[in-house]
Amino acid sequence: MGKRLRRTGHHVMDEERGFTLLELLIVMALLGLVLAFAVPAYQRTVATNALLSESGNLYGDVLFARSEAIKRGQVVLVCPSSNGASCNGSGGNTNWATGWIVLAAANNSCGDTGGTVLRLQKAFSSGDSATYSNGTNPALCFNRMGYAPAANVGMLTFNTADNLAANRRCLALAAAGHPQLLSSGQTDATGQFSCP
Repeated sequence: MGKRLRRTGHHVMDEERGFTLLELLIVMALLGLVLAFAVPAYQRTVATNALLSESGNLYGDVLFARSEAIKRGQVVLVCPSSNGASCNGSGGNTNWATGWIVLAAANNSCGDTGGTVLRLQKAFSSGDSATYSNGTNPALCFNRMGYAPAANVGMLTFNTADNLAANRRCLALAAAGHPQLLSSGQTDATGQFSCP
């Protein structure tokens, strides 16, 4: 760190200030250990927060769709959409990580793939996944009373890229039309869906 001169009696002595190489190596080793534990924990936290945000966005859009169906007195869908303009269709596309839309159905039918887009969610920026199961139609649909027809009830499972159960979230939609956000191991209020 530099030299400082000190007078002691008649002699001038050099006093070295700074770190020795050994001290520097010890500090670097300790810093390496701390980073070895901190970086993976930080990455898991970031991944978990991204998944919570993605599942929370869909939950909010499902609540919005149900409200709009009742307010408009018509069928409103929430469906996977890779182009942001129409639903991917019922051809077994259960991947919601490509994005989704809230759609006022053109023909007032849960099978519609086109209509007025009310909201748009773009594809996930991370390696997270969201897959739909249990229903015959991958769209979440609400009739004018806010109920979900039997073909449209189901559960979306959100996973981080590392597929850890501790990070998993599920969005269950039963026929009553009330969506419920679940953590891994939880069952919805109807007992119909269980988040793996």
